[in-house]
Amino acid sequence: MTNASRKCVVIHNGSCSTVAGFSNMELPKCIIPSSYVKRNNDEKRIFGTFEMLDETEKNESTSNVYTLIDGRGYPYNWEDLEAQWRYIYEEHLKVSPAELPLVISVPASNGDTDMKIMEKFFDLAFNKLKVPILQILIEPLAIALSMGKSSALVVDIGARGCNVTPIVDGTVVKSGVMKSKFGGDFLDYQITNSEFFNKEYDATNLSSCEMWFSSNTWLQQFKSTMLQVSDKNYSELERYYELQRQQQQQQQQAFPNFALNPLTQKKNFLFKKSKTVTLELRDSYKLAESLFEPKDALKAQGESQVQSHSQPHLQQPASNIGLSELMSKSIRKAGAGVSSTGTLGGGGTGASLTLNEKGSQHNTNASSNSQLTNGVANPATSGITSEQVYSLLLTNVIITGATSLIAGMEQRIINDLSIRFPQYKLTTYANQIMMDRKVQSWIAMNSMSNLPNWELGKWYTKQDFDLLKQSQSHKN
Repeated sequence: MTNASRKCVVIHNGSCSTVAGFSNMELPKCIIPSSYVKRNNDEKRIFGTFEMLDETEKNESTSNVYTLIDGRGYPYNWEDLEAQWRYIYEEHLKVSPAELPLVISVPASNGDTDMKIMEKFFDLAFNKLKVPILQILIEPLAIALSMGKSSALVVDIGARGCNVTPIVDGTVVKSGVMKSKFGGDFLDYQITNSEFFNKEYDATNLSSCEMWFSSNTWLQQFKSTMLQVSDKNYSELERYYELQRQQQQQQQQAFPNFALNPLTQKKNFLFKKSKTVTLELRDSYKLAESLFEPKDALKAQGESQVQSHSQPHLQQPASNIGLSELMSKSIRKAGAGVSSTGTLGGGGTGASLTLNEKGSQHNTNASSNSQLTNGVANPATSGITSEQVYSLLLTNVIITGATSLIAGMEQRIINDLSIRFPQYKLTTYANQIMMDRKVQSWIAMNSMSNLPNWELGKWYTKQDFDLLKQSQSHKN
C-alpha cells in the first residue's frame, strides 16, 4: 500500500465518548456515547447520542443504560463493544471492516500490558470484524507526539477521572503514570448532592436512564456555564477576600456596605426549564474545588467512597488525592525513575504499542544503532538527573479532556505547579477550541496514522495474532 493511497479507520473509545472517522479527514464522522441502552428481554442495543437521549427521556422501567469502558480505560464488555463498532461501520462510516486498516488506542499503564485484553482486541479485529491490519496507539503518547513533543506531561481530565502521564524522550515513564477517580462524573455527584439540587433531584432513587439523561443534558450545561475554578486553593481565597473586606471596612467606616466580597456575586441557572437556581461565586468555586481537594468534599458530605453515576458497580481506586497532588507525584516519580534507570529514545514505531514474544509492552522499537524521536536521531537517555526530567515535563504540560474545559482550569494548574516547583519554568498547552479539545485524542491518533512512512507505525496482521497466541500458550 502506498502512502498516497492509504486510508484507515480511526476509532477512539474514551471513558465518556467514542469518536470515529477516517484518517484522510480532519474531523471525525461521529461522536457517540461509550454506552448504550438495552431493554429487558430484548437483544437490541441502542447506540448513538440522539437515539439514546430519546430512549432515556422516556425512562421506561424496562430500559437500562450500560457502559463499555471500565475505570482503567479498557473495554470490559466485548460483545457490546463489537456491536458498537459494527454500528459505527454500518451507520456512520458506511464501509465494511474488511476494507480498511483500523487504528485504535489504549491508555498508558504503570505496569505491563494485560495480554488477555490485547488478545481480545486482536480477536475482535481479526476474527470477528475481519480487519486486514491493526495498529494500537498509546493514547497520551500519541497526543504528545502529534504536537511535536517527545517529552511532555499529559494531563487528561475526563469523565471517569484524571490521568497524568509523564513522557520522556518518546517513552512513557511507567513509574510516573498516575490515575484518580475524580473527574466529570465526580462533579456530577457533587452537584446533584449539593444544597441547590438535593431536594429536587434525589440521585439515590434514580434509574440508570434518568442518571444518564441528566448527565448529558442539564448537568453538562451546568458544568459549562456555572462552574469556575479559582486561581488558588479555595480556603486561601476565602481568607484573602475576608481579610480584604475587613480592611475596607476599617478604611470606610462611613460606608460599610461598600466593602463587598466578590465571592458573593450571584449567578442564575434555569433547572429543567422550571426553576431558577441562584448560586454565589463562592459556590461555583467550591463545587469545582472538589477536583483539587476531594478529601474536603467527601468529608463535608460524610462520604468515605463515591460511586460513579455511570458506573456504580466498579471498584474505585483507594487514593483520594486531588489533581495538583497527582501531577506533583507523577513528576517526582518520573524524575526518580528516569534518573535511576534511564529510558530509551523515542523509537521508529511512534506512539504504537509494541508487544514482544513474551507479552511485554514497548512503545518504541529503536534500532541498535540509533533511536528516532520524530524522525531525528537521538541517543538513549542515560545519566539524566531528576532536575532535568522536571524541567522537560514542566515546560511541556499538555492539558486535555472534556472536564478540563471548566473556566479557570488551566490557570489553576499553572499556579499549583508553580508553587510546588518554584525554580522551574512552566509552559502549558491547551487547545482553546472546545470541540478540538474534546476529540483531541482522536485527532492525535489521526496524525499518528498519517506518518510520512507507513513503516513508522507498528501494524499487526492476523499472522502476528496467531504467533502471539502460540507464544502465550507455550509460556503457560
